[in-house]
Amino acid sequence: MEHRKVSGLLIAAGIVAFLGGASLFLLYAPLAANECRTAYPELAHLFWPGLIYVWLIGLCYCAAMVEYFRVSARIGQDRSFCAENAKSLRRIALFLGAACVLWALLVFLPGLILRISIGPVFLVFLLAAAASAAMGILAWALGRLLDRATKYKEENDLTV
Repeated sequence: MEHRKVSGLLIAAGIVAFLGGASLFLLYAPLAANECRTAYPELAHLFWPGLIYVWLIGLCYCAAMVEYFRVSARIGQDRSFCAENAKSLRRIALFLGAACVLWALLVFLPGLILRISIGPVFLVFLLAAAASAAMGILAWALGRLLDRATKYKEENDLTV
């Protein structure tokens, strides 16, 4: 019964995170892009490419959340130590790694290609890249640990 309670809490936290991320990428990003288009008319042609790029980053997080919900559901089914959860955690790590790379490129590409400075906003992008990298590494490490724990559990189940 305890595993269902934990699963419920994980799913509730995931819903809050998903709704927060969705509002950030689907509501705030277009508003911010529109403000940039107004403030810098010479860069107005980058409105859609930039917005699509940011939405691509959002898709990485969305894909990671799908795997998160799968792990949470398996925990609710009392299947915490299974190979599927280890694979899901590795996929989460890959999606967050991709988001990290995309954020990092967003910091450096405007300066290299367009010869423009994006100002202090680059610090926010660097923070997002660092947070994505840290969470991705954590998911990767947990996936490896869970993989080992699953093997120990299977060996233990065979000997009993």
